[in-house]
Amino acid sequence: MIEPLLTDLERGADGVYGVAPENSTQQQEVAFRESVTDLPMDFDYLTEIGRNHSIAVMDREVRRFTALLPQNARIVDVGGCWGWHWRNLSESRPDIKVFIVDFVRNNLLRAKIILGSKINNSIFLVHGDALLLEFPDSVFDGYWTVQTIQHIPDFNGVMNEARRVLKVGGHFANYSLNVQPLIRAISKFASKPYVVEGKFGEHLFLRRAQPQHSELISNCFNAVVRRRFSEFIFQPNLRTTFTGLEQSKLGKLDSLLSCSSPLLGSLARQQSFHCVAGPRITKTD
Repeated sequence: MIEPLLTDLERGADGVYGVAPENSTQQQEVAFRESVTDLPMDFDYLTEIGRNHSIAVMDREVRRFTALLPQNARIVDVGGCWGWHWRNLSESRPDIKVFIVDFVRNNLLRAKIILGSKINNSIFLVHGDALLLEFPDSVFDGYWTVQTIQHIPDFNGVMNEARRVLKVGGHFANYSLNVQPLIRAISKFASKPYVVEGKFGEHLFLRRAQPQHSELISNCFNAVVRRRFSEFIFQPNLRTTFTGLEQSKLGKLDSLLSCSSPLLGSLARQQSFHCVAGPRITKTD
């Protein structure tokens, strides 16, 4: 029996739903990301992930997020890439279904390797666009995205689309790279670029999380926004990527350091925004 939210989407022979999104503003980025994900099927994916994210930190963040959701909740993971956040979901919340959306089909094919039999049972892969999600209004209990919105120039557009598909009372979580004054100073001293907002390299746009984003998200969701800070020990610029591995003891310690303190937050690599979607405001003339 097909999952009801996917009945209008084409399913490819590879098990992925949807077709290539027509986002003309990010075609160069899509082509670039497709090229760097052309990896062998027996690739050590978790080790590679641990060089770019702290697995232990994000595993704890996932547990924290899913604990907020009701029974039989549906989550949309926007820009979910290889889907590794959900590899242990069946152990903690087997009732939850996750819909991973990514505009790079190769990413979703790698997610199939990591997630195995969960695909098209509790986890579904959708080739799509954060700015034009192919789902009805108000169908998700959770909207989760990690270091994806930071690469989308149209921040308001992606927020409005998130608001559209999230139920009133649904939980929103957006993780982005943080502005770190210490790392910024080290980069400047070493004559290396440190982008807060703008072109990052040849193919990417980057917008780091900043306090003013709280107001934009609050206005969109008619909600109080909480900021959290994570990845204190995991600092690729300082060559501490070994702490990102799944079983790293320092990584597990790092997961306990995640907090909401702006004072400590300046040291964190990652900042996230969280809210519960409030009632929709109807505009009148």
